[in-house]
Amino acid sequence: MMESCPAAKRIGIIGGSFDPLHLGHLIIAQDAAERLGLSEVVFIPAAIPPHKQHVKQVAAEHRLNMLRLAVEPDARFSVSDIEINRGGLSYTVDTIQALGAIHHNADLFLIVGSDTLVELHTWHRIEELLQMCSVATLLRPGTDSLDAISQKIQVSEQYRAKLLEHIIAAHRIGISSTEIRRRVAEGESIGYLVPPVVETYIYEHGLYQG
Repeated sequence: MMESCPAAKRIGIIGGSFDPLHLGHLIIAQDAAERLGLSEVVFIPAAIPPHKQHVKQVAAEHRLNMLRLAVEPDARFSVSDIEINRGGLSYTVDTIQALGAIHHNADLFLIVGSDTLVELHTWHRIEELLQMCSVATLLRPGTDSLDAISQKIQVSEQYRAKLLEHIIAAHRIGISSTEIRRRVAEGESIGYLVPPVVETYIYEHGLYQG
């Protein structure tokens, strides 16, 4: 009798500036982990996001430290400095290729929001990226319907079908890193918007203050 092969490990990937990470990012990661049956969710801060090349960010060291502090309590979550170490523009296709070489038996899921899904055609080497991983889209309450989103996807029919394979329900989160930076700069509270360890780190290191 032949032994059955173990199921492939399922790893979720969430990229972004994380400037700073907030509770919405953690909720998204939890939604993805539960809906997709992920064994791990990896947060990957960008060195220089291609779509935000001229946006000033705090030092990569601070963004990494805040991420690591925030995810430490949850064994499902981890942080990778792969894009920070590579430097330059952080193209997702390069990152997925590198992760695929490390986790060669794993199923990789790039986790995005519905707003990002309809912009994927603008991404660097997008069809090559879609050959290496699955894309899981978080559909939040009150956003466009699945039909409306499908009509906005501007990739070939072959890849359109693949992009619609993993649409998952998620919480609607009204928190943004932009808002948090503004609140700190204007002396407003960021309690209940970021993990307490991140709030403490921001004030101890004087980040975003004016």
